[in-house]
Amino acid sequence: MKSIIYHVHGRNVEIPAEYAHLIRMKTRETLADEYNVCIRTFRYWITTKCPEIPKYKLLSPQEVLIIYLAIGWPPLT
Repeated sequence: MKSIIYHVHGRNVEIPAEYAHLIRMKTRETLADEYNVCIRTFRYWITTKCPEIPKYKLLSPQEVLIIYLAIGWPPLT
């Protein structure tokens, strides 16, 4: 598998091949499950580390990538 390059915040970001399948539209609940934390904790993380992310909508692939870059990649299972 090859890595994927996304353009986010005016720069190119290389996504490792093992994480490429994670970049798609998601809900906050799905992301919280990936990190194995409750939704309240995850919402706190987003408000402190990614304040530009809107609070009440489905997250686009670019917003999901912004969250991954700010918080870190979730553990692979």
